[in-house]
Amino acid sequence: MRKISAVLGTVLLTFFLANTAMAQFNQNAYFLLDVALATKGFVTDTASVQNVGPTTQVGFKVYSQAWDNAKGFTIRMEWDGTKADYRPTTSGPNAYGDAITVNGASITPPDEANIIGTAVLKAGETSTTGVYEVSYAMSGTGAASKTAVGLVYFAIFRTVATFKTIDPLTVAVSVTVADETAKTRFLGTRYFKVNQQVDVKSSSWGEVKKQFKDF
Repeated sequence: MRKISAVLGTVLLTFFLANTAMAQFNQNAYFLLDVALATKGFVTDTASVQNVGPTTQVGFKVYSQAWDNAKGFTIRMEWDGTKADYRPTTSGPNAYGDAITVNGASITPPDEANIIGTAVLKAGETSTTGVYEVSYAMSGTGAASKTAVGLVYFAIFRTVATFKTIDPLTVAVSVTVADETAKTRFLGTRYFKVNQQVDVKSSSWGEVKKQFKDF
């Protein structure tokens, strides 16, 4: 009887370890956009600004949600390049630290480290008219970030001289997260909208996953 119990215990332990090893990282991960650039940390998933005219800076922060293992990520942004330009000198994985006029206010964004730390490696940058994509990875051999909610990216755009307050602009933002085994998970696409009315409605977790995640 003891021998049977021992064998059964071994089988169950093996099954548990196998299933643990097969568990998927970032199973429930997603991301949100936030235009509250003057405030440290995630505030709200509002992702629109109104009454934006010519040569005006607008922007947003990308925040992780429910990430459980992050060693790196890729950001891809697409927009109508005839309406706005991406501002690389004021954008990046950390919050811009100097005074800036953006989203209709003069602010100095507070210091805010990236979810994978301040020492990050940049790779795979692509910058063309209306498209910007870049990847970042944690520098060194440290453990992957287990932070659920944290800053992923700080993005600033400037409208062109012919842009009017009645002109709409949409920036499509896609994120892919990489875990400590270099496995990646595409988290879908969110939209930053300028001069457009955004409908607000309550959504269940299931609806959010269905709309914004790729399974």
